[in-house]
Amino acid sequence: MSKKENLHPYVAGTEHGTLSFGKVNTESNEITACLLESGPDGGRHYIKMQETGSKEDGSKGSTNIVCPGTLTALTGKDIVNYPPGSDTPRDIPAIFYEAENGDIVLTAPRGKIKIAAEAIELIAKGSDGRTGVINLNADDKIILDSQIIDVQSKVSTKIFSENTVHVIGKSLLNIYGGLADFADGATKHRRSKLSADDSVVSQNEVENAK
Repeated sequence: MSKKENLHPYVAGTEHGTLSFGKVNTESNEITACLLESGPDGGRHYIKMQETGSKEDGSKGSTNIVCPGTLTALTGKDIVNYPPGSDTPRDIPAIFYEAENGDIVLTAPRGKIKIAAEAIELIAKGSDGRTGVINLNADDKIILDSQIIDVQSKVSTKIFSENTVHVIGKSLLNIYGGLADFADGATKHRRSKLSADDSVVSQNEVENAK
C-alpha cells in the first residue's frame, strides 16, 4: 500500500494541547481529518475524526474518544419529560444512540456495568418478527429479586437444570394446568400406563427416555 500524503495539513497549539487538520497517521497510514490532543498526555487523551479508511470495517468516517480518566456526559436538565399535573412521561430522550448497522458493545473487564432508571426496558425485535432474542449469560449466577416476578410466553416456557431444580412456596404453592403431567427418573425405564400398548406417552416420558 502506498504511503498517503496530505500537502496541506494544519497544526495549531501550545504545550497544553494541539488541534490539527489533515495529519497522516504514521501507524495506520490514514488521514485524520481533525485531531484534538492534550499536550501532556496526547497519546492517551484525544478526540480523533478519521477521514480515510474502509467503509466496510467502519474506519472511514470514524470518531475516537480516548481518555485516561473519566468520561462524563450530563444532559437533559431543561427537558420536561413529565408535563405539569401528569404522571405519564413524554418519553423524550436525553441521550440517544443509534447504530444504523453493526453492534453496540459495552465492556468493563475490570468493573461493573450499572443501569439505573425509573423503569428499564429490554426490547429485542428481529427482522422477521421471529429472530429477536435476549440472552442473559453469567459464569456464576443470574439473580432476580423483586416483590413480583411474572414470566409469560405465547408458545412455550421451559426451565432446565443439569442437576437440581427447587420450586418453593414458603406460604403457598399453586400449580395449575389444563393437563398436568409429572414423571420421575423411573419413567425412563418403565413408562406409565397411559395406554395398554404404550402407543400413547406423555412429553415428560419422551424427555426422560432420552
